[in-house]
Amino acid sequence: MIARSSGEWQGCLLGFLVCTLVLTPNAHGTGPPLPLEPFLSKNTRLMVFSPHPDDETLAAGGLIQRVLSLGGAVKVVFMTSGDGFPEGVEKENHIARPTAEDYRNYGKTRKKEARQALRILGIKKQDVVFLNFPDGGLPNLLRQHWLDRFPYFRSPYTLEDHPQADDTVLPNIEFNGEDVKREIEKLLVDFRSTLIVLADYRDRHSDHCSTYFFVSASLKEFRKKHLTLDPYILTYLVHFRQWPVGSGAGTGHRLNPPEDFSEEETDWISFALSDAELAKKRKSLMEYHTQMLVMGRYLMSFARANELFLMDQKRANKERAKTRCLNLNK
Repeated sequence: MIARSSGEWQGCLLGFLVCTLVLTPNAHGTGPPLPLEPFLSKNTRLMVFSPHPDDETLAAGGLIQRVLSLGGAVKVVFMTSGDGFPEGVEKENHIARPTAEDYRNYGKTRKKEARQALRILGIKKQDVVFLNFPDGGLPNLLRQHWLDRFPYFRSPYTLEDHPQADDTVLPNIEFNGEDVKREIEKLLVDFRSTLIVLADYRDRHSDHCSTYFFVSASLKEFRKKHLTLDPYILTYLVHFRQWPVGSGAGTGHRLNPPEDFSEEETDWISFALSDAELAKKRKSLMEYHTQMLVMGRYLMSFARANELFLMDQKRANKERAKTRCLNLNK
C-alpha cells in the first residue's frame, strides 16, 4: 500500500466527490439536470455514434467542440449515409420516382455535407468514419438479418447488400447484424474511448434505437476482452413525437426534455453552450443543405443554449424497448 500525505488524500476525496456529483443519476429523473462540464478534460476520448449525417451535430455539436477545445480527442461514426430518404431525394433532384443511382448519389452528397459540417466543428477527416450500412434498414439487420450468411439484407433504395469498399473498417463486410457488431467492436478497440455518446433506445426512429442496441451489444463483447476499459455512456434524443420544435427554437432558448417523456429512470444531463459554440453549431447545421431543404425548422430547433443527454440506465427493462424499436416501421 502506498503512503499518501493528507493533501494527496484531500485531492483524491475532492476528485471522488466531483465524479459522484456529476455521474450519480437523479432518482427517477427528479431534481435539476445534472452537469457534465466537470467530467471533461484533455484526457477525454469522445466517440459519437450518429445514425445519419446531421444527428451528431443536432445532439452533440457543442459537446464535440468543447472536448476538442480542452485538448481531448473526438471520433464520429456514422452508421448510415442517409441514402434512404425518398422525400429528400425527390426534393433535392426535383424528381418523382428516384432510381437506385439517385439514392446512391444522394448518400454521397450527404457524406460530403457531413465532412464539411464536422470540419467547422473542428473534426479532422481521419476522425470521421462512415460505415454505410443501409439507411432505414438497421432494424432489419438487428431482427431478420443478424447472421453473417447469404442472402444478406438488400436496401430497397440503393439496391446494395454491402457497403462500398472505402466505407468499411474490416474486409468482407455485408449488410448483416454480425458485421455491424464486428465493425463497432474494432472501432472501440482502436479508439479506446472514455466517453461514448449515442442515440437513446427510446428514440422513436428505428435506425436510432437500433444503433443503441448494436453499440450496446458491441460494448458487451468489448468489456469482456478489455476489463480495464469501461467508457461512460450517454445517450441523446432526436426523434420523439413533435419535440423539440416549438416557440423559441433556434433563438438561444434552453432545450428542455419532452414533457411526455415519463418513463422511469430518466436522468437528464444539461450541457450549456457558450455563444461561440452555439454560433458554430448553427453554422455546422447549415452545411446540411439537403436536410435544410426538407426540415430546416426542425434541425434549427436543436440550436439552443444547451444540449441534453441521458445517463444510460443499466437497470432499465430494455428488452421491451427493443421489441418496440423493431416494430416502429412495421
